[in-house]
Amino acid sequence: MTRGTLIRRRAKRYGGIGLALLAAAAGWFYFSGGYDRWWDEKSVADACDGTVAVDEVRALLGTNDVSGDTKHRTVDRTAGEKYREGSGPPVICWLDGPGGYQQRAVVRMEWRSQAWGPHIESGRRSDSFTTTVPVPIGAEWPGMVNLSGEGAAATVVLDCRNTDGPRAGDSLTLFVHSWGSRPYEEAAQRVRLARFATQTARAAAHEYGCNARFGGRVRRVGPLEYGRPKYREAPPLAEASGTCAGIKPGSVITRAHETAAGRAPVEDCMLIDDKGQALFRLSSYYGTFADDQRMRTQTGKELDSATKPLQTDFLFRAEAACPGSPRQAVFVVDYRDYDHDPEPPRGYARKALRQFAERSAARHGCTDVKVF
Repeated sequence: MTRGTLIRRRAKRYGGIGLALLAAAAGWFYFSGGYDRWWDEKSVADACDGTVAVDEVRALLGTNDVSGDTKHRTVDRTAGEKYREGSGPPVICWLDGPGGYQQRAVVRMEWRSQAWGPHIESGRRSDSFTTTVPVPIGAEWPGMVNLSGEGAAATVVLDCRNTDGPRAGDSLTLFVHSWGSRPYEEAAQRVRLARFATQTARAAAHEYGCNARFGGRVRRVGPLEYGRPKYREAPPLAEASGTCAGIKPGSVITRAHETAAGRAPVEDCMLIDDKGQALFRLSSYYGTFADDQRMRTQTGKELDSATKPLQTDFLFRAEAACPGSPRQAVFVVDYRDYDHDPEPPRGYARKALRQFAERSAARHGCTDVKVF
């Protein structure tokens, strides 16, 4: 009897037992939770078209037990093809730990050419003096982190350097909202959020064909806060080295609240009097945020009161021409109306806006600042 014949006879004799053992093993795998773990790992790996930084989201949510779900706002795919021209994002995915809604990160992506509400997506509130103060992500990334509701939001805007095709002159914006894991008062948690956002944005740019310039590994993100009427311990304006640098003190304005100067798509500077009251808020908007601000400021168009993303009425507005796009950066100055001083010092506000805009524009490679 040949060796092959012997193997075939034994396989026939014990085949039923083998199938039974295989079925038992499959049942054990399913009911022991092995299948669920496998499915969760697959859902995270596939989230947002496979661009999610898996290790970073586990660190962010504080657990290895993470599941994912993805939805395309518009679908333009065909079998056997990667993406047809003009397709790809917008996309949204949810990443949940065992706590579900109480332990979640949500990722949204959109093209600048198809953007619908970047201010809402980034978590910025509409009241100029109580909205969040964004902090640059740093490490040469064009992005920011700010508080949003009970959690925090990170935004990364990647300019596509493509010279032809559907992404020529476009940019990819990624928004991440996360809450319920660890408090963002912790410096390490802010870094986890920034790293997850930047690494996911890097993978998304490759996936969707956006030839972008990336930053390095994020090692520090400054403290986050909302704007407020009083800054009793604000440092002197003359010592400002961040977003308020270069603005001259005035007869009323002596102090400032600022964040570090960087490549954030939105920047703020709070100008404060000697009593600690925030009188002026200067803001800059770039890329998709500038598009949204210009449209709403010039047309007066706002969303309903529950969701409107930004103010449309300012003391003065400025614009600057930026490279890589015919669209422009926008700079605004808003005034806090107090009963004892209802009339703002308009001359000072106009000069402060120009000083703020010129320094901000220079950091972002923009020129030709005009105040309106």
